[in-house]
Amino acid sequence: MNNYHKRINELRSYMLEKSISLSIVTDPDHQYFLTGFKAFTYSRPITLLIDEKRTQFIIPSLEENHAHKAVVDDLQVYFEYEVDKGSNSYFTTLKNAIESVSSQTLALDIDSAPITLTQYVIPQSATIKDIGQRIVEMRYIKEDEEIEHIREASRWINQAMQVSLQYSKPGVSELEIDDQGNSFLYSEIPKTHPNSTIQIIGMSPSGTERSVMPHVFSNSRKLQKGDVMIHTRQVGIDGYRTELERTIFIGEPTNKQKKAFNTMVEAQSAAIEALKPGVRAGDIDDIARNIFIREGYKDYAVHRTGHGIGLSPHEEPYIRFDNDLIIQERMVFTIEPGIYIPNVGGFRHSDTLVVSRYGCEWLTDYPRDLESLIL
Repeated sequence: MNNYHKRINELRSYMLEKSISLSIVTDPDHQYFLTGFKAFTYSRPITLLIDEKRTQFIIPSLEENHAHKAVVDDLQVYFEYEVDKGSNSYFTTLKNAIESVSSQTLALDIDSAPITLTQYVIPQSATIKDIGQRIVEMRYIKEDEEIEHIREASRWINQAMQVSLQYSKPGVSELEIDDQGNSFLYSEIPKTHPNSTIQIIGMSPSGTERSVMPHVFSNSRKLQKGDVMIHTRQVGIDGYRTELERTIFIGEPTNKQKKAFNTMVEAQSAAIEALKPGVRAGDIDDIARNIFIREGYKDYAVHRTGHGIGLSPHEEPYIRFDNDLIIQERMVFTIEPGIYIPNVGGFRHSDTLVVSRYGCEWLTDYPRDLESLIL
């Protein structure tokens, strides 16, 4: 029995416990986790149906060949042109599948399912439950194969960080910095991973105005002497991602920047030291945030300390103040406390770690100290 069958069987056990006759899964990462299939959806919906005996995808005709790799029992195809058999309507195809199930207790991944399903497709008499949170929780603890995928992606992201930062100097644009690391990955990964899907995210907001925006795309701004820059990388190989971020300086930082940088590193180090089985997730966030508060940066710490990572760029569990979840072995997180100070700059490192028996294993290991990151 492969991992996909095991996951479907685990989900079916939950469905039986909750008296759910049919689960309707629309989130692409959930679908990949359960079947090994993921495609660009654009405007054409792709939906996974799971009942007690059968799994099936409802897919547009242009994805039919691709979808044959999915670990499901059946494909229900809808068309965008006239056909003698079959339907040219996604909603009709889905409605027919729902009506074939005798029970009226259905489940959706509510966080991602479009409201049109409940308005126009699912019978008004049906009882609707959530299946999404259960799938999210199934993804919390990674299997050996998943961890090895993330570990391998991390080996590559460490190298890409080095390539990009070697190119970071006055007169080079943020886009060019990203391109150096991206080009390296696109060139080198296929040599050892032929026919693999490679996913890359790169961002390099620079200067005191742009680095204080935690999530902003790179643009054509050119680096200047005295800049602070947060270089962000995510790399995914065959679906599984890792993340690495470093705050760097183009030339000698100011005293205010040095203090902010060192405080950020202290907060990240303390949070990573606390990341181990049995610890409450919210307590880890408190540890990092209290260091920022102690140094007078309370108003500049505007986001959580970390997040899960795997199939999605950001996924649960989250390391935030109100999360009572207890950390378990084999969970994978990024730890990334940051502060963003107007007219001084943004300061954030991010590292990917897998929780081990007594602590955690660093999957990303690029230098974090100030001296190494003054270019």
